Amino acid sequence: MKKLRLRPLLVWTFLSGFAALFLLRDAGGSGLLGFGAKIQVFPALLRWEITILLFAGMTLLAGRFFCSLLCPLGLFQEAVHGLGKRRMAGYRRGTSLRYWILAATVISMAAGTLGLLHLLDPFANFGRGVTQILRPTIVAINNLLASIPLPGGTSRFLHALPSAPLAPPVAAAAGFFLAALAAWSVLRGRPYCDGLCPVGTFLGLFSSHSVLKIRFDESSCSNCGRCEVACPTACLSALERKIDHDRCVLCLSCIEACPGSALRLGVLPGKEGLQRRTFIKAAAGLGTALGLAFIRRNAKPLGASGTAEATDPPISPPGSRSHENFSRKCIACSACVKACPAGIIRPALMAWGASGLFQPRLDYDFGYCQFECNSCTTVCPTGAIEPLSLKAKQRVQIGRAQFHRNACIVVKNGTACGACAEHCPTQAAHMVPYRDGLTIPKVDPSVCIGCGACHFACPASPKAMTVRGLPTHGTAKSVTAPGDGPVLDPLEEFPF
Repeated sequence: MKKLRLRPLLVWTFLSGFAALFLLRDAGGSGLLGFGAKIQVFPALLRWEITILLFAGMTLLAGRFFCSLLCPLGLFQEAVHGLGKRRMAGYRRGTSLRYWILAATVISMAAGTLGLLHLLDPFANFGRGVTQILRPTIVAINNLLASIPLPGGTSRFLHALPSAPLAPPVAAAAGFFLAALAAWSVLRGRPYCDGLCPVGTFLGLFSSHSVLKIRFDESSCSNCGRCEVACPTACLSALERKIDHDRCVLCLSCIEACPGSALRLGVLPGKEGLQRRTFIKAAAGLGTALGLAFIRRNAKPLGASGTAEATDPPISPPGSRSHENFSRKCIACSACVKACPAGIIRPALMAWGASGLFQPRLDYDFGYCQFECNSCTTVCPTGAIEPLSLKAKQRVQIGRAQFHRNACIVVKNGTACGACAEHCPTQAAHMVPYRDGLTIPKVDPSVCIGCGACHFACPASPKAMTVRGLPTHGTAKSVTAPGDGPVLDPLEEFPF
């Protein structure tokens, strides 16, 4: 049959769109890609409680349609399996492990820690894979091609790009996960969707009795078994003429494989409708979701480094409001990592404590937070980083500069410097008389926004200017007018 050959094209189209969300710096703030990020199930739950009612209603209507085309990790598995072109082994019963995984995820989220969700959420795993594996690889290949000498007069289409932010431990973890999943998917279709994904299991609680389902027409079935070996989640039994609808992702592979139109997508007749067991599943799912959403609002994050790492508190992006808010809502998807033009938002292994696995922080050794930029505040799907206008962002205090007098070149070498004051966009770092005609930096904390320009510009080693993250963000008393502060290339090696 050729009638459903549109499916592989849709898979690759949607998968490419989700990849673009993490590859293109300007993608995701608005439009279809931005919408695609914000409707991910657990990110939506973390941001808007009412959204879960919408997901439950849509799943009751059309089953796990979300898993079919709106989950990037599910699309990745299907695309890899399609490239391998292996036939499935046939029906297998669903494992109870998926319910234990969902229960553990729900309990950890209700307790205020998202560590388990960071490991299991499909959107977060896909995002880390693209930003830490695919994006750096593409940039490296581009820069290699751009470095090849061309004959005189020949125009160049490729130009060198800034290096993509890379955190080796996070990249290694993401690479291992995706490589293992790809190998597994070649053999088993969509195994993560079937047995491990907490999002898929959660939606399965509602899809067991959805209105729109795939069903058998026994009068047309020849018992050839082609539908069973085509099912990527092994949820269809041709012998028993049944489909485990809580595991079915509506990929329609079985309908495509059927030579006699014995399988159809449609509304189930009344006798196959709501049953007591499936009703209990749906009620449990809805109750769990609503309970989790409201409990999470009042839960305190476990192991937040605002207190656990007082010696070197990390710096959270502007718009995150506080370490507690950021730790409680961030799913470590790396959307903000992709969006930052300065490359200073970088995934960290455990900077936010054991419960903050892979959550990003600002690293001023690679650049500084640009005064004329609010990109990271436009892309977060969970509300961990809230939208800020450029004017509002320019007054947010995410940290506070600290001057280490004995490390300053003026004090150590007796020579003039002033790099920190030259590059401070708010003039929080300014020069005051020192001795022998020299001037030395002084920091006004009331106007310091913790952008890190002074840290990045400081030529001393160790740095004479550092920035400590504020556990709760503040508001600067005043700043210079937009454009008054100097603007550096964030990738400039030595900012003088």
